[in-house]
Amino acid sequence: MRRAPRPTRRLLVGVLAGAAGTAAMTTTGRLYREVYARRRGKAPSEITEILDYDDSDHVVIAASTLLRGVTGRAPESPGARRALFWLVHWGYGSAVGAAHAELRHRLGEPAAGIAFFVGCQTMALSLFPVLGDTPVPWRWTPRLMTVSVLQHVVYAAGVAAADHALARRAPAAPGAGTR
Repeated sequence: MRRAPRPTRRLLVGVLAGAAGTAAMTTTGRLYREVYARRRGKAPSEITEILDYDDSDHVVIAASTLLRGVTGRAPESPGARRALFWLVHWGYGSAVGAAHAELRHRLGEPAAGIAFFVGCQTMALSLFPVLGDTPVPWRWTPRLMTVSVLQHVVYAAGVAAADHALARRAPAAPGAGTR
């Protein structure tokens, strides 16, 4: 029977899995934007409507709200706001992956994957209205709600797959017993 990796290793594996899930979500978001634009005869850069709150200025609004509360300042220039978006997108997406690794350790699969998805979707539906100046979820358009759910399915599945693959490669913790 395989021994459990140390908590520090599990945390690192989870963060790496979170980065993989973020990459998957970023890729599908970009593809969706391209298809959406093409169907309207536009370039992706010409689309001004929000296609997904996770890929919009609402991420920056939420992060800026927190920054203002902590430091009294938030970025104002377009370049600084874009940098904040990418920092939050990759940093938050990667860090949250650690939760899946811990859930997998405690619950096993598929319970960990399901709990992780539900947690991620709940955070999206609550953090954006509270910090990101979006409407409450029951006022989101059906398209925005569908995209949010599908994007979080992609993220959670990407995190779970990467976590599983990375954890299988993790060496056993020295001195750890089997369960």
